[in-house]
Amino acid sequence: MNAKELIKEMQSGKFFTVEFIKKDGTRRVMNCRTGVKKYTNGKGLSFNPIAKSLLPVFDVQKKDYRFINLSTIIWIQVSGVKYWVTDLVINESIDKINELNKTILK
Repeated sequence: MNAKELIKEMQSGKFFTVEFIKKDGTRRVMNCRTGVKKYTNGKGLSFNPIAKSLLPVFDVQKKDYRFINLSTIIWIQVSGVKYWVTDLVINESIDKINELNKTILK
């Protein structure tokens, strides 16, 4: 099972920790859960987040809702087990190596 499949199955409201890359390019580690209904206005969202590869979660530290881009997840930890999204880590490493090569070759 990969991390994306695991997090999609967690609609039961299970707590988990995830590291992902935010829209601004920085990394973030968040403790969160899915399926929280508290603090909502009952209207729901005006779009389907899963269709945009976004997972709506409740950030338990900030006590607010956030979206996690499923394509930028680095790892997910559930019940003490950490699941790595290896493709993203490999691609990120390749990008960093390419950037270093560009600066060295100048």
